[in-house]
Amino acid sequence: MPPPDTLSSEWDLINALSREFGPAPAGVILGIGDDCAAIEIPGPDYLLWTVDTLVEGVHFNLAYTTLSQLGWKSLTVNLSDIAAMGGNPGSALLSLGWPPDRDHSLALAFAAGLAQAAREYGVAVIGGDTVASPGGLIITVTLTGRVPAPQMLRRSGAGEGDLIFVTGPLGEAAAGLKILRQGLELPADLKEALTEAQLRPRPRLRAGRLLAQEGLATALIDTSDGVATDLYHICRASGVGARIPAAAVPVSPRVTAAAPYLDCNPLDLALTGGEDYLLLFTAKPAVAKRLPASFSRAGLAAPLPLGHIIPGDRVVLATPAGEVDISGQGYDHFRLDLKGDAQ
Repeated sequence: MPPPDTLSSEWDLINALSREFGPAPAGVILGIGDDCAAIEIPGPDYLLWTVDTLVEGVHFNLAYTTLSQLGWKSLTVNLSDIAAMGGNPGSALLSLGWPPDRDHSLALAFAAGLAQAAREYGVAVIGGDTVASPGGLIITVTLTGRVPAPQMLRRSGAGEGDLIFVTGPLGEAAAGLKILRQGLELPADLKEALTEAQLRPRPRLRAGRLLAQEGLATALIDTSDGVATDLYHICRASGVGARIPAAAVPVSPRVTAAAPYLDCNPLDLALTGGEDYLLLFTAKPAVAKRLPASFSRAGLAAPLPLGHIIPGDRVVLATPAGEVDISGQGYDHFRLDLKGDAQ
């Protein structure tokens, strides 16, 4: 394993840990390195397994996040991982690290938000653990799911010439976070929509199942860390590069409208902000022609084009001034200046 001072990024640490743990045993179809692990079980499906942790002061701030909103988000970020495999969710476990000097009854407000998300998305919360956490609130949710084995989608699979799509306009959650952190005042409807995108994300489970069922995608990931990082994950897993024309990036009109209040470049929020929890995927050009009709039949908005897959190993943004390498410039847990409440 490399010495600690060479593990400069989250990806470096994950790779080092993976080497330490060794190869996955028989029956593990997909191990470290994707949105979920996938395990072979009796029957036609793979078992999906994912886990996410939210830490007070890093992923959330209770100065502007209610405990109910936090409960909702604690589950939905995991649901987005299941969506990114084309799966359906199953059961969840909750590990709750609660500060011992904080009123224990407040945990019920958190539980109410999580339970609301569980009911809406058909998840059973079946157990977990509670511990004292003197350093602040820590939440870990483990979630299972299932996906028919032939349909499971991965980060790998993108090929040269594939087109890149995203299931909605980008940047709203990142704009909402800036509004909440800085206490900014905007027109009420605009402020509510953007802060809602940050506090109550909606996992794209139906879109993920559609892409899997109809064989529409070659590779799939959710936009938790920002397009610049999440697309780079697809490129690394697939052994390819990607090119995004700056003029084609589907920046949310709400983000553009809010930009004067936020004092930032809407394109930066769209590409590096993260937490939109949309689905980012690649598709063969011939198959991509079917996307609008397939999504329309399912009652979903058509995916938005973002760019295309090219040879190489980088994500480049094509601007009037030339191409800019944006590989991995979204969120990294070891670069908290990019996102997170610890900045």
